[in-house]
Amino acid sequence: MSQVKFLEVDETHKIAYETSGSRQGIPVVFLHGGPGSGYSQASKSFFSAKHWFATFIDQRGCGNSIPNGCVVNNTTDDLILDIEKIRKKIGVDKWVIFGGSWGSTLALKYTMTFPEKVHALILRGVFLGTKEEIDWFVNDMGKQKFPNTFADLQRIVPKDMNILEHYHNTIFGKDRIKSVDATERWENLERAGIQLSEENLKLKGANPQQTVKKEGPISETKALNRMRIHLHYLKNNCFLQDGELINNCGILGEKKVFIIQGSDDPICPKKNALKLHSHLKNSEIELVNNTGHDAFSPKLKNALTNALEKVRVELS
Repeated sequence: MSQVKFLEVDETHKIAYETSGSRQGIPVVFLHGGPGSGYSQASKSFFSAKHWFATFIDQRGCGNSIPNGCVVNNTTDDLILDIEKIRKKIGVDKWVIFGGSWGSTLALKYTMTFPEKVHALILRGVFLGTKEEIDWFVNDMGKQKFPNTFADLQRIVPKDMNILEHYHNTIFGKDRIKSVDATERWENLERAGIQLSEENLKLKGANPQQTVKKEGPISETKALNRMRIHLHYLKNNCFLQDGELINNCGILGEKKVFIIQGSDDPICPKKNALKLHSHLKNSEIELVNNTGHDAFSPKLKNALTNALEKVRVELS
C-alpha cells in the first residue's frame, strides 16, 4: 500500500509525492494539470501495477504539498527541479513522462531540461504556456463558447481593468467574501470548458454574497489556494518565454512523443497539439473525436491507455 511522502526541496517547500506499482515495472511520472490542481486517486487508474512503477507529484503549493497555496519561490523552473530531485530520491534512472494540460507543459519543459532522463512522453490536451493560449482561455473561450458564464465572470471586473489582473488582485486580496466569489466564478468557466456546456452551473449574478456553499471552510480554503497558484502562473505567463517550448523542440531529437488530443477541447484547442506535432521529429498524434479536455472521459482515457501500452511494448 503506497503512502504520501514528502521531500524538502528548499527552506519553504515540502513536496508531496507517492509511488505505486512494481519496482520492476517501467518508471513513469504523472504530472498534473492546473496550474494549481494536484494528483488524485483517479490519476492512478491509468497505470497497471503489474507493468508500471508510477510516481505522482503534487507541485509546489498544490494538493498535499506544504505550504498549500504558497507562491513564494514558485516558478516553472522550480517545479522542473523538484521533479528531478524526486527522480533522484526514488532511485529511477530514466522514466516516461505522462502529462495533460499544464502537465504537458511541464512534461515538455522537463524533457528539454533533462533529455537524458526521459524515455518517451505521453501528452494530453497540449498547452504550450503561451500568452496567446492564456488570452484565449481567459478572454475568448467563454465569450465565444460559454457566453452566460463569461458574462458572470466579467460582471465583477471594473471597466479599466483586464479580467486576469482583476481576478489575480481579488484572489490575493484581504476580502475573503470577494475572494471566494471570484474563485467560484472562475471555477464555473473551468467547469463549462470541462463539460463542454453551461448547463448545471450555478452562476453567481451581481451579488458576491450569493456564494455556492462547499463542504465547509477547509474545502473553501483549498479552492482559494488552488486559485492562488493558478492565477500566479497565468499572470506571469507561466514563467516561460513566449514560444519557448516550440522553439526548443529540437532538443527532443528522435525521442518518442505520443499526443492525445480531444478534437473539441475548448480549454486547450487542438491547433496547439497540431503545432507541436509539426515541430517534433518522432511524434504520433491522435485526435479523439467528440471529446474535450476531460482525461477521464471514456474515449480519452482509452486513447491514453493505448498510448501507454505502445510505450510499454517499445520499452520492454
